[in-house]
Amino acid sequence: MPATDRAGPPSLAVFTHGELIGDALIKIPFVRALRGLFPDHRITWITTEGTHLATTLRPMMDGLIDEFRADTGIGRNPLGLLKPMPIKDRFSLVLDTQALPWRTLLARRLKHDLFVSACAGYRLSDRRPPPGYKEPRHVLDRLFDLLEVAGGRRPPLDMAVPIPAEAEAEARAVLPDGPGYIAIAPGAGKRVKCWPLDRFVELARAQVADGRVPVFILGPAELDWLPELRAAVPQALFPLQDAELAEPRYSPLRTIALTRRCAAAVANDSGTSHLFGLADVPLLTLYGPTTAEKLRPKVTRGAVLTASTFGGREMERIPADAAIKEVEALIGS
Repeated sequence: MPATDRAGPPSLAVFTHGELIGDALIKIPFVRALRGLFPDHRITWITTEGTHLATTLRPMMDGLIDEFRADTGIGRNPLGLLKPMPIKDRFSLVLDTQALPWRTLLARRLKHDLFVSACAGYRLSDRRPPPGYKEPRHVLDRLFDLLEVAGGRRPPLDMAVPIPAEAEAEARAVLPDGPGYIAIAPGAGKRVKCWPLDRFVELARAQVADGRVPVFILGPAELDWLPELRAAVPQALFPLQDAELAEPRYSPLRTIALTRRCAAAVANDSGTSHLFGLADVPLLTLYGPTTAEKLRPKVTRGAVLTASTFGGREMERIPADAAIKEVEALIGS
């Protein structure tokens, strides 16, 4: 009996290899669009490895994902093709989001009525895009193409995630109406992806000179920068280091709520840049050894500065005056 004919809502499974924090943040608009396109389906998120969607970002998944089956091991080894599939459920639709053909063949073994995968140019998929289709470079564009093929229409891309009222109230108390705030995130997962700290100081001082208040968003890995930044920019705010903040101090929703109080934001290629993107404020992202085309945050108004524009891959090649001009353009646009 087809899954859609059984009692209860139709079922949908998404198969991924897993999501580190950056991958998970990038996929949040996809998850929201998935729920919007299939509002009556029971959605199960199946991963080979772990996923931060089920842990760090779990509060943001309420009402979007009905069940997580994380760290299943499905797709960990090609020999899995010779073993029984550990998940016995049947799904009306299986969406395969990864790109390795042998993993897609494993995903196809999930019982399904319809299987859709972009792997190998949709050659292993039950549905395909029109002839002449060219795969876009950006991850979100690829995922939204997958939704369009599966659902028959393209859902809107809405980056601005809803924020609980209590998080909005807290952010308003920390950053009250009045001055123009500029969110600045100087950190990244690897220091090689970080613009030099003295350039962020120069950028922050330029905001102060224009009557704005720099708001530094520092994570636990950047706490050693706090004394230097406070001394260099005494007008700056450091909201996540407020001793009175309730735990968990580094909540993603808190960072998004604070950023939404800002006129613009600046970040390296980092998880925080994607949190800024989910706030959908004017955003400048800085790239050096990594590329912007595939993973840059998608926002209503955004800009990118790359080290390659200035002759190399090292972040220090990006001059401070170029970033200052981009921020001014974003605020004035």
